[in-house]
Amino acid sequence: MQHTDSSIAVITGDLVNSTKLTTHQFEEVLGRIKTVQAWVTAKNVSNAHSIERGDEFQTVIQQDIENVLRYAIVYRVAIKSLGKPFDSRISIAIAAHADIRSSVSESMGTAFILSGRALKTLKNDRIIFTSDSLSLTEQFELLLKYLDKQLSELTSRQCEVLLTMLQSDGDLTVSELATKLDIATATASKSLKASGWKLIDELIIRFNNHVREYKNA
Repeated sequence: MQHTDSSIAVITGDLVNSTKLTTHQFEEVLGRIKTVQAWVTAKNVSNAHSIERGDEFQTVIQQDIENVLRYAIVYRVAIKSLGKPFDSRISIAIAAHADIRSSVSESMGTAFILSGRALKTLKNDRIIFTSDSLSLTEQFELLLKYLDKQLSELTSRQCEVLLTMLQSDGDLTVSELATKLDIATATASKSLKASGWKLIDELIIRFNNHVREYKNA
């Protein structure tokens, strides 16, 4: 066990209507979750994950906590990109003090508690953020409601386009994006615009900056 007094970030999520998925669909979404987790680990090797009972997943971030919103959005759109039957609820929490064990599901701390509790409050909403800083939480409460509405209305193609941009850190041109997805440049441009990419990217940058300030306070 590793105790830390520093702030960590925790993503806790579950699949929406997982009992209605066929065996094939369940295996498909499980593979997608594992792919996202591998990508998050590749971004920072200290990031760790768990999948519980197949339809619940968790990620703990110790170093690059400012990236937790990007990671959470990637989870959501990666799952939604599979088609209409697929969606997830995502709870993000940032807080200091935690006991990190080799098994993420056995780790303890304020961020784990906040993330788990907030997930249980979600009914019609699909994403929520809490922290041990009231000002940080309030700063993004309404913004994440708008984000949630935007993400909920995306088609699977729009999710696929947005996912590719998110995982490339926005470094792709539209033509490069089209080539990567093997679609027409006009289709890529139209889908990217409809996904709300520019505003989502601005929100992620704003979130990153505020979390860095929180870390350094």
